[in-house]
Amino acid sequence: MKKSHFPLALLLAALLALFGLPACGPDEGVGTGDNSGGGGSDDPGDPGDPGDPGDPGDPGGGGGLDLGPGGEEICGTMRIGADGVGPNMMLVVDKSGSMDYPISSARPGRKVDDLKVALDILLDLGDGEIRFGWMQYPSNSHCAPGSVSIPCGDDTVSDIRSLANQLSPSGGTPTGDSLFNIVDHPSLSDETRANYVVLLTDGVPTCPNGNGQVSTPADKSAAIASIQALYQRRVQTFVIGIGEDLNNPEGLESNDPDLLNQMAEEGGRPQAGAVKYYPANSREELEQALENIGNMVIGCTFALNPQPQDPGSIWVSFDDKWIKRDRDHVNGWDYDRNVNQLDFYGPACDRLRSGQVNIMDILMGCAICDDPEDGWDIDPGDIADNDTGGGSGDGSFVDPEDGWDIDPGDIVGDEPCDPAVDDTCRPQ
Repeated sequence: MKKSHFPLALLLAALLALFGLPACGPDEGVGTGDNSGGGGSDDPGDPGDPGDPGDPGDPGGGGGLDLGPGGEEICGTMRIGADGVGPNMMLVVDKSGSMDYPISSARPGRKVDDLKVALDILLDLGDGEIRFGWMQYPSNSHCAPGSVSIPCGDDTVSDIRSLANQLSPSGGTPTGDSLFNIVDHPSLSDETRANYVVLLTDGVPTCPNGNGQVSTPADKSAAIASIQALYQRRVQTFVIGIGEDLNNPEGLESNDPDLLNQMAEEGGRPQAGAVKYYPANSREELEQALENIGNMVIGCTFALNPQPQDPGSIWVSFDDKWIKRDRDHVNGWDYDRNVNQLDFYGPACDRLRSGQVNIMDILMGCAICDDPEDGWDIDPGDIADNDTGGGSGDGSFVDPEDGWDIDPGDIVGDEPCDPAVDDTCRPQ
């Protein structure tokens, strides 16, 4: 049987009337956003002219809708050209003394030389698509942290290539202090773009507490804290570990793959599987890691503007066809509220990158106001398909056709939800 969302809209309206709760309208000054310079509203406070909501299976033109697929009021819209907006990407490169050694026992030469070749792959791939920046560390022959040599921007590839070719290994590994130096850097603070760091390191942190010689708990903690600070500012970090001596858990005492795994997870861009960072035990693996990262961010990540009032009420269409949200990251899109961006995965990403999509529309639903005095809320997670609750005798509101229910016990007093930790929570 075809499911209908219309009874849900009626029920919510009835609940709002019953408990005296108004639906939140658009925030003053918040209207249509546009990531491409076209299709936005002339008035930033105008949420868009009312349009034909069309069939829930077809946006019917997009961009002008004032209702989502379930009849929800829309408080923010974006119309984006499918080429998107190029992300910022700061390359943070470890040039410590150990980069003078081979990447593996089976391959002669130096890690730094393998890195120079591999970086060319990413720079060629991202030229004109990614706004690259550059930092190398340490900035001297000991433990001085790195600083930004080239801010993220357009037409930086030639200058970065020149600096990369001049890399000369020396010094310790001040990873944490170097990353802290870019936490508030202006070229990674652009809220209209996705912002990334790619950390390329061949060793665990050894500065400042280890004096460039040994790794200490304080230096490791600083590396974790710096990546957390970046993520809190909507900057995600990819972590690449260079060299089999670093990536072998049975190797030297100073090696710590678990630390790199934690850094990758805290950075918001871990790999699937047990190994969360990108281990590169050969030049080929290093080239592949950089190519994968480049492909991941080109054309498949979009910063949102405005920020959705309700992260649980976002709808995306490609050329007037709805695309499903996929929290498993196989085929579809997902929203990361911490960096306020949409990421596309699998065939959905491939369609964007191959030019099969002309226009992408994003609809963002309005928040439902919670009671500021009593603190109760209705969690969208309590409205579940195919869950009839306790049957007709438990006082639930049940849609006999769709099978969802709201139990009055789910409407609680003095227990406000926290939007900072629960992306199904309605903002208060």
